[in-house]
Amino acid sequence: MINWPFLAVHIQGPVAVMRLSAPPLNLLTQELRGAIAAAAEQLDSDKSVRAVVLTGGANFCAGADLKEFPSRRDPDIASQHCENGHRMVMRIARMAKPVIAAIEGACLGGGLELALACDFRIAAEDARLGLPEISRGVWPGTGGMFLLQRLVGPARAKDIVMHGTVFGATDDEAIGIINSRTAPGQALPTAVSIAEGLAAQPARSIAMIKRLADHEFLSRFAGYLTLERDAYIACYQSEDAAEGWQAFLDKRTPVWKHV
Repeated sequence: MINWPFLAVHIQGPVAVMRLSAPPLNLLTQELRGAIAAAAEQLDSDKSVRAVVLTGGANFCAGADLKEFPSRRDPDIASQHCENGHRMVMRIARMAKPVIAAIEGACLGGGLELALACDFRIAAEDARLGLPEISRGVWPGTGGMFLLQRLVGPARAKDIVMHGTVFGATDDEAIGIINSRTAPGQALPTAVSIAEGLAAQPARSIAMIKRLADHEFLSRFAGYLTLERDAYIACYQSEDAAEGWQAFLDKRTPVWKHV
């Protein structure tokens, strides 16, 4: 067992399970983002590991910790937070081994972005997914737009993100995003079974398949993240970002100033 802050890694044979351990919602603090990136890097270099499962228990991940939002009014902190998230999601996307997200409960905001960076997504039928950042006056800032439109195309991605739609794993919006659905509580064992099957395949060929399939995507994704970083910093300086956070605290509907 390898442990990082709020993250546990268990290796059984050729399969590693990375479990987010910040209950109840596994909110993506900066510390947890760093731990995910560090664990992914170590597992990628471990030749005994041939497949990885990423899970969060009862809730996969409900997204960013909104307590961090006010500090992003400082452009330097916003830049640091953005780059930390980008390192996390890119490290998952660049792994040479198959990565499977096992999704139960909430998979929202940064949590869905993290799942979208994986190769496959297995979700319980009652799981909830979405990128609802627009309701807080911002937008997905960890590569979400690029990762989502890679799977469902630009029009559907814009529809989901602009409306902040939260949907179930069995809803139409999940088509193209979820690879397989399971009964509640069965996402992890199903994902582990799939990982074991992939780990039994020739590792060099699996790695080459990933490299060839993702070559163009990774190159374009890196360029997108550079563009996203500048937009992210500017977004958190807006009045609407401040209003979205305050409305969340006040448990009221935000009143947008459109600035």
